[in-house]
Amino acid sequence: MKISEGLNIISTGWIRKPKGFRVRFHKPTETGFKVGYSPPLDDAPMASDVTARRYAWKLWQATQKEVEANSPEAIYNIVVVDDLDRPFPSYATGELERYNPNNFDGRNEKKAKKDDGTD
Repeated sequence: MKISEGLNIISTGWIRKPKGFRVRFHKPTETGFKVGYSPPLDDAPMASDVTARRYAWKLWQATQKEVEANSPEAIYNIVVVDDLDRPFPSYATGELERYNPNNFDGRNEKKAKKDDGTD
């Protein structure tokens, strides 16, 4: 098989490459929670999932006190998503990570946890 033929097979059968990444999160409101994104949906996404993951981790670190105090400034369910708004797994572990997980049932979990992507 010629290299060009092999590359054609690879390009048609290869995993889709995302066109960018954002950090999705939930913020409390008076009536529940709202979904937010960073960068906002109107702005260009981050080019690297590694950059987005590091940014998500820093948001988690910076908001732990607010989460423990159930503050209105708390940010929950911090997760890296691709351009189709799907949780994006870590290349290093192959697992999804969700920081400040909250199932909105009054049971906040204090630590980051591995997540299967379902809400």
